[in-house]
Amino acid sequence: MKASEMHLIRTGFDGLDISYPLTISEDLAALMREARETTETGNGVVGYFMHNGIEMSVAATGSRGGYAYRCDTGYSGPQGEIWFFKHPSGNSDEWGVRVSCRALPLALDGLTKTRASIEDTLAKLGLAYVPGTESIGRVDVACDILAPDLAPDRAHFISHARSTVKEISDSLVQVVGRSGRVESITIGKNPNRQVVLYDKRAEVFATGKGYWWPIWDAALEAKGLPPLDLSLRTASAVWRVEIRAFKRHLKDKWEVTTWADLRKKLPQILAEALGTVRYVVPNGDSNRARWPVHPLWSLVGHAVAEDMHDLASMVDPAIITKLLKEERDEMLFKQIAGCMLSRAALNDVPDSRLGAYVMGSADQIVRDWQRKPEQTTAKLAQARAKYGGVVE
Repeated sequence: MKASEMHLIRTGFDGLDISYPLTISEDLAALMREARETTETGNGVVGYFMHNGIEMSVAATGSRGGYAYRCDTGYSGPQGEIWFFKHPSGNSDEWGVRVSCRALPLALDGLTKTRASIEDTLAKLGLAYVPGTESIGRVDVACDILAPDLAPDRAHFISHARSTVKEISDSLVQVVGRSGRVESITIGKNPNRQVVLYDKRAEVFATGKGYWWPIWDAALEAKGLPPLDLSLRTASAVWRVEIRAFKRHLKDKWEVTTWADLRKKLPQILAEALGTVRYVVPNGDSNRARWPVHPLWSLVGHAVAEDMHDLASMVDPAIITKLLKEERDEMLFKQIAGCMLSRAALNDVPDSRLGAYVMGSADQIVRDWQRKPEQTTAKLAQARAKYGGVVE
């Protein structure tokens, strides 16, 4: 692959929010309230509830909009969804359930499987969902492009000549960068629509979202292309074009509320976004509206013209699971090591006694576990639930 070549790696969904006119039962609310109280104690123990094969952690606080319970099927990790529930009494708003889907499961499963998973959870929670009653509040579509030579310029974003907006207002544009290099350009604001171009490679390195590497490599392999060489920016410069359609844009402009509405109108929504906001290449013409569309924009336009409902990554999910487990294990090990050093410093332990102090601390921890077997068993069960460990 030549360093200057530009390739579309993958297209998929990166975000989804959806609400349902459903209300949990008093019994289910009691389980969530008990779990929330456990989390509220502030001793580091996170409460969780189990019901009919469904298991969720419960945060110490709810969420705006009257949601009393903020639950997580991924235990605050990159997997699963965040669920918001209103208490079954004292609330006149019928929209008692909201779900916010994370990027990783959407990338792995696509929209069809994600929808099926949500509806399966609703059924297991005893909620009688009627298809067509849902309200989609947000959908994000992302295209990842290997573009080694791309150097975005805010001035190269323009509105379409036929658009009622003749120029892109500075109040609608956010540019982020460092060391003289632009890393992201965002056009538009919530609750309407955003079109974003950003350096996904830089974000992955900054946030530790290493699961994107195997997802990209699997997509490249399917196209007959070599994997990304992370040691060279020119060989792994992945840029993302993301279109985010929020509730007002979906409902007021496109009359999109249900799954059926979204499937029917999504291609038009994406095409209109890419036509209204264009990334172009200057050619010397005094009329910026006549500048040709950048090859990057053409790649994205062709990609989102296809039916995207069943898009899913070709990567083996076991690879992602193993990677996430290794990352969590490394994070916990570093935390333990750091805490040991801090405790040694607090207790004036000399360097020569550091090893013996750590071993003694480990023995002390084991003895403490043995003195409180029931509490230890409960905490271990919670940790296994959180991290997917083997249950004895």
